[in-house]
Amino acid sequence: MARAGVKVQKPGAEPPLGRKDWIDAAIAMLAGDNVEALRVDTLAEKLGVTKGSFYWHFKGREDLLFAVLDEWRLRMTSEVQSLIFDRSGTPWDRLERLVRIAISSRADVPGGPFEITLRDWARRDPKVAEVVRAVDAERIAFAAQLYREAGLSEADAQDYAEAHLAMVIGIRMTLADSESREEIKRRRRISTALLLPRGRAAKG
Repeated sequence: MARAGVKVQKPGAEPPLGRKDWIDAAIAMLAGDNVEALRVDTLAEKLGVTKGSFYWHFKGREDLLFAVLDEWRLRMTSEVQSLIFDRSGTPWDRLERLVRIAISSRADVPGGPFEITLRDWARRDPKVAEVVRAVDAERIAFAAQLYREAGLSEADAQDYAEAHLAMVIGIRMTLADSESREEIKRRRRISTALLLPRGRAAKG
């Protein structure tokens, strides 16, 4: 007999899916296609459930899309910042970690396939464009903070921070999913050489 207040799943019932399950599935789909291709029925089919689970968590497709956008904002700002500061090291070590996070084979990294889809969406939706601009501004501010801590002047820190965002996104956008581990390492070396001016900071 079930205890009071404890829900028992009926035999043959669908496995319960949480809000995050739907968001993660949408992110995976958007990493390989455009926003217009995201359909609730297609997503439900990929998850092996009916659409009833979806409407338990979301009002509709647009609600899901903006939940996905919020998740991207979180990953690109506070989560990345936590990853940078969770480990000890010098400011240069933190900046190098920021490069490593971006230039990897994951689809949801800065500049990866998922972000490319969101930026394409932002070109056609002012609300999305506003979020993307706000996230970029926060990412630049964070990188500038790291450059200042590494010893660069305020002006140089800002310049390098903006170059950092542009380069890691650009170099990741041109990195195919099939690229080898060695190619990823090579691109990290290029980025590190251009974005981590240790000698210049020491002279300053």
